[in-house]
Amino acid sequence: MVTATLTKEFVPAVLDIWPVDPKSDKEDMEQLENHLLQAAYLEMSTVPMYLYALLSIETRGYSQWDPGMGASRLIRSIVVEEMLHLSLVRNILVAIGARKKIKFYDKKFVPAYPSLMLHRWPELTLHLGPCSKKLVKDVFMEFELPRQDVTTLEAIPDGWYRTIGEFYQSVGERIKALDKKTKGELWQTKESEFQYVEVYWNKDGGGEPVLVHDLKSAQDAVKIIVEQGEGIDPKSPSVPIDPLNPKPGLDELPHYTKFKRIADGVEPLGNVYNLPTDPKSTDYDKKREPAAHAINTLFNAAYCYTLHMLDVIYETSWKDLAPGKENHRYHLERTFISLMQGVLVTVAETMVASELNIGPLIPQNPGPTFEFYQLPATGKKAHLIDLCEQAMHHFPQLGGDNSVLWLLNKMPDV
Repeated sequence: MVTATLTKEFVPAVLDIWPVDPKSDKEDMEQLENHLLQAAYLEMSTVPMYLYALLSIETRGYSQWDPGMGASRLIRSIVVEEMLHLSLVRNILVAIGARKKIKFYDKKFVPAYPSLMLHRWPELTLHLGPCSKKLVKDVFMEFELPRQDVTTLEAIPDGWYRTIGEFYQSVGERIKALDKKTKGELWQTKESEFQYVEVYWNKDGGGEPVLVHDLKSAQDAVKIIVEQGEGIDPKSPSVPIDPLNPKPGLDELPHYTKFKRIADGVEPLGNVYNLPTDPKSTDYDKKREPAAHAINTLFNAAYCYTLHMLDVIYETSWKDLAPGKENHRYHLERTFISLMQGVLVTVAETMVASELNIGPLIPQNPGPTFEFYQLPATGKKAHLIDLCEQAMHHFPQLGGDNSVLWLLNKMPDV
């Protein structure tokens, strides 16, 4: 038996909260739930990491003459697909009756950086960092590493997986075993109304939400996650845009291959802001860096409000429709998109483009820290508006028509 020793201090709390044992009985319901909860955390941990790298790219449309997608569009497509994967994992959790066990706005569920990738052997430390070929090769490609031929690899410690593909293979085996054991009674179809099933659109990628209600639909959800991430086969350069309904000629690249194109220089990066690596809110002292402190506080609050709104959306049935009124779930989902794109991303883009030069020796632009922020129990919307008005003293562009402040005033107070 190989023994694993964690040599780093950045161990996510979810390892202890939802312990996973790869060698446990495949019919152990708690282990299936824990695997899925950790899978959700894995997917969640990619979003800030990839989004930070995307935000660091100054020249989003690197060249109007360049026929390729460029690093920016590739990473953006990956971020959107990772959010799809997160919703698919949650749909499976809802389908097996574990809807109440996952909350996005929860301190233990909000990833911190640097941190270790869950159950990855050898260890892989995840970072928030400005986009570079080295970061993409050493961290992003390793995170999305295709499943390996285990017959040619050394043994790994108990309790670990080599790749996300191996991890999801175990998830699939457990779903199949419990479906067989329960004779299909595993599936809690009465709660289907709390899953995410609206139309999904990603112009640079594919896949779509799956309503999970039986073994096949659960396996379909896992298939989308794995194929879009690591690919069908390490030797195959592409995967179907629609993994469930593949059609000749309608393909895209899996995440691993997209990142490889950036690392190899095939897709150009363009100019990249000099952002700090793994920034913390304590780096932006309120007295020394009042502007950076104010906008980063606003960002973290908006980030956590976004996660809170996700929780509210997933607690709202899409069957709730009062006569003559708009579907409340649909309204929340549309508002969520505005919050994410019009508030969260705009605040982040304003922050990274500022010339505050926070570095003591080498000038750096401030980068959002993606940290947990404790929102008030009531009046969350008013609190966000207050933080925005404070940040406007340093960044007046946050106010005005169709601005961040304008959008915040349009948000529901949930």
